[in-house]
Amino acid sequence: MTIGARIKQRRLEIEMSVEQLAEILGKNRATVYRYENGDIENLPTSILEPIAKALHTTPAYLMGYEENLEGSADFITEILKDRILLEHIHILMALNNRKKQSVYDMIDFLSKEKGP
Repeated sequence: MTIGARIKQRRLEIEMSVEQLAEILGKNRATVYRYENGDIENLPTSILEPIAKALHTTPAYLMGYEENLEGSADFITEILKDRILLEHIHILMALNNRKKQSVYDMIDFLSKEKGP
């Protein structure tokens, strides 16, 4: 499921209209439809966070992280055992959104790179 599909699903779950969400976000209806249809890919956190707040959920849910982690205690345990990873998570959390996005972009780039 895409971010847009999760936005729409959550909006419908809480019985919120597109117009209501658009008003809360200070956007027009067409923009909200573009979010839901996936016409705007890679929503920045500056947009994702207000959408999540308006929909009474989290950015992690909208991005699909929470449903991917459900029932995955082994994954969480693995993270907690990796001190270097935890130290870097703490550093990442202290960065501003622009710098965080740069880190995310680099991770995406490296994960798509072929070879060792």
